Amino acid sequence: MFEVIPAIDLLNGEVVRLTQGDYSQVEHYQMSPSHTAQLFFKAGATRIHLVDLDGAKDGKLVNLETIKSIRNSVDCTLEVGGGIRSVETAALLFDLGIDYIILGSLLIKEYDRAMAIIREFPNRVIAGIDAKNGNVATEGWLDVGATTAVDLVRCISDLPLAGIIYTDIAKDGTLAGPNLAQVTQVAQNTRLPVIASGGVGTLAHVEEIRQLLPLGVSGCIVGKAVLGGHISVEDLFR
Repeated sequence: MFEVIPAIDLLNGEVVRLTQGDYSQVEHYQMSPSHTAQLFFKAGATRIHLVDLDGAKDGKLVNLETIKSIRNSVDCTLEVGGGIRSVETAALLFDLGIDYIILGSLLIKEYDRAMAIIREFPNRVIAGIDAKNGNVATEGWLDVGATTAVDLVRCISDLPLAGIIYTDIAKDGTLAGPNLAQVTQVAQNTRLPVIASGGVGTLAHVEEIRQLLPLGVSGCIVGKAVLGGHISVEDLFR
């Protein structure tokens, strides 16, 4: 099954979108996070992607109350990333009813701590691999290291993970179309389902990613295209 997953990025409790992961390029949206989630759910979303941008930058969960309000407002799968650095934080989110958590920076910066969370919650952790020019970025995309996305994918493919979210930072928020070549390469190097993120601006882009389903690409994340009115939420789930 292929899932289209709308995204809600949170900054200071508000719905925002960044362009190419740049915290100085922020677009604010007027709807509350809970209302935004309800619109997605009522239109047919089966899963919603939540990112605590403050948490990703600060290394600790910041928008917890907002995440709680979203969980209380919709009855669909929720995945949360940004600022999850410990078993305790992961447990807190699962206790709130969050279905999946996303680990990104921890997989590079503190692999042993990431492994502790993965072992404690098998098949409930998604690896968030964010890459710029093929290299993995961490700390809210502020730090790009020498590890390639494909190398990291190969290292983690045998872990009890729920999947991988691959984000091409250069494409994220641009609406210019996904990096299909890189998504394909990632999918070909893992047995885990891969969700593509970054660059979706039209329904045609969604369909291009859907064509990669036989390779193990199980979904795509859509953010600015819906929030900015480039794709209607109703059309997204038809």
